[in-house]
Amino acid sequence: MRITDVKATTLKGFKQWNYVRIETDEGLTGLGEAHPGQGVVDVVLKEFRSMLVGSDPRDIEPLYTRMTRSSQSRCGLALAAIGGIETALWDLLGKALDVPACRLLGGKYRDRLRLYADVGRGRENTPEAWAERAREGVADGYDAIKFDIDNSAKELELDPVNRELSTAELEKMTALVAAVRDAVGDSIDVCIDCHGLYSVHSAVKLAERLEPFDLMFLEDPVPNDNVEAMAKVTASTSTPICTGEFLYRRDGFRELIQMQACDMLHVDVSGTGGMLEAKKIADMADLYNMPFAAHNIVSPIGMTAAAHVCAAVRNLFIMELPYHATQVDWRWDLVLSDEPLIQDNAFVVPDGPGLGIELNDEVAREHVMPGYSYFDEGA
Repeated sequence: MRITDVKATTLKGFKQWNYVRIETDEGLTGLGEAHPGQGVVDVVLKEFRSMLVGSDPRDIEPLYTRMTRSSQSRCGLALAAIGGIETALWDLLGKALDVPACRLLGGKYRDRLRLYADVGRGRENTPEAWAERAREGVADGYDAIKFDIDNSAKELELDPVNRELSTAELEKMTALVAAVRDAVGDSIDVCIDCHGLYSVHSAVKLAERLEPFDLMFLEDPVPNDNVEAMAKVTASTSTPICTGEFLYRRDGFRELIQMQACDMLHVDVSGTGGMLEAKKIADMADLYNMPFAAHNIVSPIGMTAAAHVCAAVRNLFIMELPYHATQVDWRWDLVLSDEPLIQDNAFVVPDGPGLGIELNDEVAREHVMPGYSYFDEGA
């Protein structure tokens, strides 16, 4: 089997959703979703297409290594593009062998995945609005929700650049989380994301204030490029500290895991290098009894790829549902599958070959980003 072409397209979704399609001389095709963002499709077509054509698509890890060595990139657009290509290769191999992708990653521990709904924030940054947003997520059946607390008290900051939280900011943030906890009760898991904006000093203060609310995790309280700083915050609080969304490949996670500088990993399958790389990160964390969670800002295509990884990961804790993308009312119509992917607010891992789903070309064509063609159609 040989690759005859590599195609890509981008849709105007919640983010710029990027897709890769690999074609072969045996008529099989593979589908993958790259990390969202501008320019990813151009990297797929201009940097990697010619490199891959003529190769055996079953040599997934050698092709991955060739791409990473060629691009000399450990993050950014190149790695996002590589992740989409790598996912398409797993989809293709699963179809060739007539097995689900999770079987190729070692086997399936679970058929259904617990989800947390990333509800974003309240429509206003008031306790009342946050409480209402929390009730909406719970009303839809989710027993775990996440809020983005960064910039929620920006009007009270004393300095816009020093990463420090004022006492007034801390008090307002505490009030927001208190309102959420009061609204949903003690049986719902609540997570808070800081997006790495704060100093160690302020993160420790914030974590201390949020301890009474029994959070499932506090995500990225400080920038994750300083492992010692993250470790200091983790050691300061009983609240579980979660990080990893902005880290790439095993290289980026190794020291964090070895130092046990956080309590839980949050790995973006589409951004960290693809399905196998995410599985290897999870396995490395499992050596240290560290849980693995899957971050998602992709469409249901990329979520399905992440779900296959999660199914094959022993130390899975939970997977993210980008619930705040609900304004894209056609997003679930993008997927052709034998059964709904979301059932009883859990993600059902498809059991068909490869990813077990296909892209609905009719729906996707209606939402192609201006300036792009649909997998080279009319190009």
